Amino acid sequence: MRTVIDIDKELLQAVQDRLGTGNMKETVHTALRSVLDRDKERESAIEAFEFWRTEGSPDLLDPEVMKHAWPLQE
Repeated sequence: MRTVIDIDKELLQAVQDRLGTGNMKETVHTALRSVLDRDKERESAIEAFEFWRTEGSPDLLDPEVMKHAWPLQE
């Protein structure tokens, strides 16, 4: 899909330098992919945390066990 948009040249150059890409198209595609990849990683981490919080370690839900997990605050 061809689209005409105004892009801040300094911002584009900074991102291009950071990503090590050679042209505008490659920079934009790499940046868009990185957003999707970051979100997939975040979703995976949340799913793993929720598993261990609820199913993988039921002790985390046991108040009797967890009361010993943190030192008393004075």
